[in-house]
Amino acid sequence: MSIMINMIKARDNLSVSEKTVLDYLVKNRTALKDLSVESIAKNAFTSPATVVRMCKKLGYEGFKEFKIDFILANTEIVIPSNAEYKDVILVKDKSENIGRSAIENDIRALEDTLRLYSEKKVQKAAEMIMNSRKIFLFAKGSSYLVCKDFEMKLRRIDKMCTAQQDLHEHSIDAAFLDERDIVILISNSGDTPEVIEAALQARENNVKIISIVSAGKTTLGDLSTVVLYTSALEGDFRSAAMTSRTSQMAVIDALYSHCAYYNIERSISKLEKTYKIFKKFKTK
Repeated sequence: MSIMINMIKARDNLSVSEKTVLDYLVKNRTALKDLSVESIAKNAFTSPATVVRMCKKLGYEGFKEFKIDFILANTEIVIPSNAEYKDVILVKDKSENIGRSAIENDIRALEDTLRLYSEKKVQKAAEMIMNSRKIFLFAKGSSYLVCKDFEMKLRRIDKMCTAQQDLHEHSIDAAFLDERDIVILISNSGDTPEVIEAALQARENNVKIISIVSAGKTTLGDLSTVVLYTSALEGDFRSAAMTSRTSQMAVIDALYSHCAYYNIERSISKLEKTYKIFKKFKTK
């Protein structure tokens, strides 16, 4: 498993000061080979002991072992970073395999997302959803399409929810939510202004938040009760939300599966009922 992904997955188990060290290392990963424990501690405004403690929580005996593994891992990159990703449209280099390249990008993003995947977190999120009174999903742009897909999936097992992309409409509904309810927010960047506003509204009413965001430290992640990570290869400037949407949909499918299995007999009964309705109207 990529050490970078391992670091991100372990972030929730770190203290505040240890998270500061991890975030500094992620941001300055290309310079790590020239950094000492003392310099890292100084730049992260913490102590050398905190740096060593973070390394141990990641499964290493100390900083030296962590540093060697980190450098070796970054010389054999399996999953491409944003710098290596090539937008099949923006590169203006059409080839016979352009469609295949788009699919290969999606596959790489899914492989990365699978490495970030936490069955425990998804199960917890599903339990929160199935035990909630109301469910509201909110996102902007292409992420809203993912919200709408999840809304339709949950409705098929008779768990009513609402997907919205207009902040004004969401704010009206948010005014009547409380600790019995769930807000699901999706944002690739984790810093979309309207989504952050929706998160703040939820926090104000003690509403639990499930977020789906790209891996790393984000404002939305910090505001959420449960964070489900995805991977996207696109940068900020892109022709379309391709790999990000694919990764989000994969996480939604995993979450829906857990929701359905929360009471599988009931879910199958509801799915059979919706199937009969669809079949009835299709035959006319």
